[in-house]
Amino acid sequence: MIGTLVEAVAANRTRLRRARNLRAGTRTHVAAQPRARGPAPLRWLTAGCVLLAVAGAALIVVHARWLAAAGAMPMGDGASRLTAVLPGVAFTVPDSPGVTMHMHGGTALLILSGMRGGPAQRVDLCDQLADRTRPGRLLPLRIGWTFADAAGLVSPRNVLLAERPMPRVRVDGRAGAPLDVHWDGQAHWVGAAARLAPGGEGWLAWRDGALRLRHRPSNACPAAGELLVQLYRPAPTPRALVVAVPAHGEPVETLLAPGGYRVPASPAATLEDEQLFAQLQTRGLVRLGANGLAELAPPDLAAWRAAGKTPWDDVNLDGDALRLLERLYRRADGDFVREQVRVFNAERRLLAWRLPAGATAGWRAEVVQDKATVPVPLADDMPPASARLFARLPQGWAPWQRIGAWPADGGVARLRLTVPAGTASLRLMLAGRLRHVAGARLRTDPQPGCDGRACTAPDEVQVLDLLPDAADIVIDAEPLAQGALATPGDARYRHLVARDGRLAWQALGPAAPRPSVPLADVVLADRNGIPLWRDGAPTEAARAAGLATMLGVRAGQAGSVATSLGRVPGDRHTARITVDLRLQAAAQAALDCIAMRRGHWDGRACTGAGPVPAGRQAGVVLLDTETGAILAAAGAGMPAVTQENWREARDFDRVDPAASPLRLPALQHDGGAERAPGSTFKIVSALGLELAAQSDRQLDALLDGLPLAGINAAAHERGYAFRTDAPTYPVDGRVRITNFRDQGLDRRAQDGRLGLAQALTYSLNTWFAWTGELSDRSLLGRPDGGVPDLQPLEPGALDPVRPIVAMARRLGFGQALRLDGGLLPADAGWSAWDALQATPAAIDPVHTRHELRQMAIGLRMQATPLQMALVAGAVGQGRAIVPHLLGELDGKPAAPSNGPALGMRLDRVRAGMKGVVDVGTAAGAFRAPALAGIRRGLSGKTGTAPVGDGSLATVWFTGWLEPHSVPGQAHRLAVAVFVSRSEATGGAHAAPVAAAVLRALAANGSN
Repeated sequence: MIGTLVEAVAANRTRLRRARNLRAGTRTHVAAQPRARGPAPLRWLTAGCVLLAVAGAALIVVHARWLAAAGAMPMGDGASRLTAVLPGVAFTVPDSPGVTMHMHGGTALLILSGMRGGPAQRVDLCDQLADRTRPGRLLPLRIGWTFADAAGLVSPRNVLLAERPMPRVRVDGRAGAPLDVHWDGQAHWVGAAARLAPGGEGWLAWRDGALRLRHRPSNACPAAGELLVQLYRPAPTPRALVVAVPAHGEPVETLLAPGGYRVPASPAATLEDEQLFAQLQTRGLVRLGANGLAELAPPDLAAWRAAGKTPWDDVNLDGDALRLLERLYRRADGDFVREQVRVFNAERRLLAWRLPAGATAGWRAEVVQDKATVPVPLADDMPPASARLFARLPQGWAPWQRIGAWPADGGVARLRLTVPAGTASLRLMLAGRLRHVAGARLRTDPQPGCDGRACTAPDEVQVLDLLPDAADIVIDAEPLAQGALATPGDARYRHLVARDGRLAWQALGPAAPRPSVPLADVVLADRNGIPLWRDGAPTEAARAAGLATMLGVRAGQAGSVATSLGRVPGDRHTARITVDLRLQAAAQAALDCIAMRRGHWDGRACTGAGPVPAGRQAGVVLLDTETGAILAAAGAGMPAVTQENWREARDFDRVDPAASPLRLPALQHDGGAERAPGSTFKIVSALGLELAAQSDRQLDALLDGLPLAGINAAAHERGYAFRTDAPTYPVDGRVRITNFRDQGLDRRAQDGRLGLAQALTYSLNTWFAWTGELSDRSLLGRPDGGVPDLQPLEPGALDPVRPIVAMARRLGFGQALRLDGGLLPADAGWSAWDALQATPAAIDPVHTRHELRQMAIGLRMQATPLQMALVAGAVGQGRAIVPHLLGELDGKPAAPSNGPALGMRLDRVRAGMKGVVDVGTAAGAFRAPALAGIRRGLSGKTGTAPVGDGSLATVWFTGWLEPHSVPGQAHRLAVAVFVSRSEATGGAHAAPVAAAVLRALAANGSN
């Protein structure tokens, strides 16, 4: 009886699950009408409830006995993941940090307790080819070596340095073949032979650490692929990584808390729909067609066969097959399988269209099938993968429509468009391949519109400019095959996938760990109490100041401030952010006028502005360096996100978050070339030189300033091709660093001497490239050679060798800066693109001397205005700054936190940055008499980082303003501005934006 009840409950849950999944695509629901029940049914219902209660009590007793018998060996979902490779095995996860390994037959069980994986380092194995033109032997890749070990090597490639002792590893072999792994020291290879086949992975483990190696294919290096290297070290973490490595097949891993476990001896029973699919596939009743669509045998296949030849004549249509067809078309599990087929096919082909915003028209669609046309349904949503067709969110268009379901053998579609009377012209965006237009003429050739990563040709999306000749326009078009659009991650939420040329049914994993609970009500204000967010939306004042994306365009926006606070336990939260709404509005206006359109802004109106160049973006941050409070964080150039295009913007955000229209240019970057800080990074380089000069008297004298002849003599004596009268360095090198406008350095000397202050004031590229070499221990003090190709296996490993990198890390590079002021719970569940967490500034790997020189002048890296404001502010403050954006939560204020003191000589750096504003590259922007007070208290640095062919650049200004430089300013402030795709310099384009923001600050204080 209990078994019957359990089966009934399980069956009911199955029906509810299927019904819930099917309802996701249902548009209308008919409410059931209540019916009166008589006394007899009520008595039966009461008796059933009593019986169910008795059975439930019995179940509880039995279940309690099962738990007691299981003891300390729960068979949870985590351990059950290992069933396929370690059925029935019992093991213990220790509660103390360390690595344990056990062999069970041919399978190794690796347990990393209290261990955390560091950043995965990617090594392009084509860099290891001895001869790129003849792929074959790979030069050894060294992992976990110290700098002392690497210094004795001859021109090594990609030495991954360890910060603390570990086994020294060497990987070598041939391109396209398994890689051999060798090591020195006490360690064990997990598995059989220490080899890494292409597409495989392996583990090297020792007492207090482990190394994970993955040999993957790579589009950038088809011949050899790439190697992903990840080091695991002891670190506080609540769960252990448990990895089962079979002798043959893929490793299986799970995360488990300390305790005892027993792996289930057999996998859980498959669901009925999965069983049905497997039976249908075995009998050939479901298959992957030649056109890439899933095909189901029709319900009337027997009658169809009786009438003649069919595409299903190879199917053995016996009694079992007929019963499967009946189940497919008449049972709940069949409904679910058919729904999965429909979803699969809808995402394999795409034909979609849209009109400009505000335009109206009536649409019908047909698909040509066997020389006839068959009506097909329309859908008003787009598969998320279609966002990859565009580099940016298209603007000015109505929502998409598309063909919602394709017949298995349908190809060309016919779209019928009824336009309103009197329509003289009509624009149309078409995602698909145009074949023919009737009822209208094309005013111009179709304009290609496909510029995203998934485009195989620009005309996969076209913009049509039509001149209607009739009320009905007929457009024939072919769909796009969406295989090129999708990525492997798109299939993780679908049961039906294509694998190795066949259909496969995959079991879906558990839901995301973050529970889907209602968000708490949130009320947000600025630092002065002005409302910014209430009733689930940003206020009009917040929208006008450019804060909508940060706070949330709408309730529930992933990563927004309102959503992050809404997930904090509780029903209602009130909070203040550190932004000053008036300063924020002024910063936004300055960006829109000066940065985006090269206009002039006087604090009230914009004049002389031109059009916005395609793709330009800009951002500004104003920061209190004494408290870390962000006073303004404005951005411009991102596509506008509104309620009308919200769904499309959300898809962009999910598919390509780095390029999402929901990004915040002031706090986040996309990792691309248009975020290099250029010469503003010379502040970091200068601090790195000061760090190195603490133990290098010759370098210290050079920073202090030497006569020009003395500088040239010192360079010649040490063999460096550096001269102060030359516009390039090396003077005769094949690849060189060039000064602005090809100028030498002699004219920038002060009283015949040149040092760090003058190099900063006039942004002398060749001086920083050369001194950057002198400071870097990887070059071994030589003018050529050395071992520059060093990469950090773990953060901090390069710090003793490369002082510029050490200073960058000290100032925040490489770190996701959390901006919650310590007010959010420790388990808040941070994600990479949260508005309360800034994108880490990053420096590209250095492989050569020239790349080292480029790094010293701020190229081959990515930064945000926030990061560069922190850099400039640290020089003024004398210590690293800890920023925050959340100022108060439920009456509790953020606790300002001081970063560590820089601990080095700063007067030379400060003098150079003061000179930038007074006489150097930013002097023109602050020359106006109205800015005299600001000019006296301001120190800064400009930057110009060329992109593409060098005709455009990303331009910057960053600096700090001493206290009391303007009325009401009690604290030191830092400011940073960037503008991408500029035709000017940092001094001519970015510095005027900073001047306008600081002028608004002065006006704000005086009021």
